[in-house]
Amino acid sequence: MIQDFQDNTVLVITGATASGKASLAHKIARECGGEVIVADSMKVYRNADILTSKPPPEHLKEVRYHLIDIIEPDRWYDAGSFCRTARSVIDNLHRKNKLPVVAGGTALYVTSLMEGIADIPPLDEEVEKNLELEPTGELYRQLKDQDPERASEIHPNMRKRIIRALGVFIQTGKKMSELLKKTSPPPYNFAALRISWEREELYSRINRRVDRMCSMGIEKETEKLLEKYGRGAPVFEGLGYGEIASYIKGELSFEEAVEAIKKTTRNYARRQLTWWRNRDIIKLDGRKLKAAGIIS
Repeated sequence: MIQDFQDNTVLVITGATASGKASLAHKIARECGGEVIVADSMKVYRNADILTSKPPPEHLKEVRYHLIDIIEPDRWYDAGSFCRTARSVIDNLHRKNKLPVVAGGTALYVTSLMEGIADIPPLDEEVEKNLELEPTGELYRQLKDQDPERASEIHPNMRKRIIRALGVFIQTGKKMSELLKKTSPPPYNFAALRISWEREELYSRINRRVDRMCSMGIEKETEKLLEKYGRGAPVFEGLGYGEIASYIKGELSFEEAVEAIKKTTRNYARRQLTWWRNRDIIKLDGRKLKAAGIIS
């Protein structure tokens, strides 16, 4: 039951990848009788479990989770889809007098939910077709030239998102980063917390987590996704899947793939830190939370 919260409160737990936000969100939801809404662009995909760090089975037995395992890995999912579904879940939980706990590191999803979703026009078919002819690296270079702020928020391998942002600029002459700021917030009382670590400590946590994943069968999981959906599926824009696919194809050694995952994840964390740096969100010290046994 919601105790010290207003009826329309939504608790948001965010932070960089590997910061411990999932652990904290689970414990709060369990103690408050709430439910967790996962704000993660990769956890939505079925059969992509290890490299997306989905909740372990014991957590799923203790707390209800929303927006994981909802679509096939070859389908596209975006912030608009997330916000529509998340708001429906939030409204339903409020009717039941339960606390919605939003947890996730996809900053665009969290920000869009809190600040409102922008009115972004669909891509013209001809514009999209022309952009699809270009290599990802060239598209990303163009995006950095035209909209460096949006480029800094997107991983250089996220081809679909790069094409979307660049296509919007070509069609409208307006930067997607600017369009995303023109929003109206939903009628919720957001209480937002961000777990914070010193950068070197965070990077060590990332490296250790990648090592743990490597012992859990990431090759087998990635191989199944490759066989069923192909390397062009959106799931391969997720951290780690492209690198392991390169290992399976013989393009990298396993050690090289693991090091590439660590480097890519650290770079992603750096972009997350930049995104949240100037936003008005209460910071929680990760070291203190760990020392108190609240997160691992």
